[in-house]
Amino acid sequence: MKDFWNNYIVAFFSKHVDFDAIGKWLLSMTPKVLGALLTLIIGWWLAGLIARIVRRAMERAKADQGVRDFLYSCVKITIKILVVITALSTLGLNVTTLIAALSAAGVAICLALKDSLSNFASGVLILFNHTFKIGDFIEINGQKGTVRRIELMFTTLATPDNKRLVIPNSVLTSDMIINYTAKNTRRLELQVGVAYGSDILAVKKAITAALKSYGNVSWDAEPIIGISSFDDSAITFDIKVWVKTSAFIESQYAINENILSEFRKAGVEIPFNQLDVHMIGSKD
Repeated sequence: MKDFWNNYIVAFFSKHVDFDAIGKWLLSMTPKVLGALLTLIIGWWLAGLIARIVRRAMERAKADQGVRDFLYSCVKITIKILVVITALSTLGLNVTTLIAALSAAGVAICLALKDSLSNFASGVLILFNHTFKIGDFIEINGQKGTVRRIELMFTTLATPDNKRLVIPNSVLTSDMIINYTAKNTRRLELQVGVAYGSDILAVKKAITAALKSYGNVSWDAEPIIGISSFDDSAITFDIKVWVKTSAFIESQYAINENILSEFRKAGVEIPFNQLDVHMIGSKD
C-alpha cells in the first residue's frame, strides 16, 4: 500500500509539474535573489549607520533625549522601508501598487496628525535654528519663563513664580519670541532723583563709584549717566549700564543700594515730595 501511494504521488507530479521549467526559473531567479539579499544586508547596515549619525548630531545639538530617540527611530524605519521596496524591485516584482498604497496611507496619517506634525516640525526648527535653548529666559505672548525642556511636541517653561507653562512648538515658531538670555550682557536702565541744590558733578561721581563697586557691571561699554528731566521736587538722572545677564534681576537692587550709600557719603540729598505754603498776612 505504501509503495502504491509513493508511485501515485510521483506519477502525479511527473504529469502535472514541469520540473525542468521550475529548475530554469530558479536558475534565472538566483542572481535576483542574491541581489535582493545583498540589498537587504547592506541596506540594514546603512540604516543603522545613518540613524546613529543623526543621533550623534542631535546629541551635539543638545536636543532632548525624547527627540533624539524619536528621530533615530524615524530615520531607521524610513530607510528600512526604502530598502525593502528596493529589494522587492530587484526581484522583479511590481512595487508601484505598494508605493501607491504606502503613499495613500502616509497622506491619511499626515492629515489626521496635522497639528502634531506641525508641532514636531517646529520642534526640529527650534533645535537646529537655536532660537533658544534649555536654561534661556524667554517671553512669548506676554508669558515669561525659563526653558526647562524642549520636547517632541511641546516646550516647557518655568515662570518666575515657579508655574509650569507648556507651549506647543508650533506657537513658538509662529509668534515673536524675546530671548532675554541670548547675550552675555543686558542693558539695565535706572532712574534716581536728587535735590535741585545738588552738585551735578558730585552726583555723577557718586553714581560712577556705585557702579564700580558692583562686580557684575560690564565695562565693555561705558555707562551713560545724564539728566533726563526736571521734575517738581527733583532733578531726575537716567543711568544706562550694561550688566551680566545672569545677574540682571539682582543688579537693579544692588546698584540702587550702592547709589544710596555713595549719595550719603557725598552728602547728596535725595528729595521727597513737599509743599511750600506761603501765608499772606491780613491787612487788618
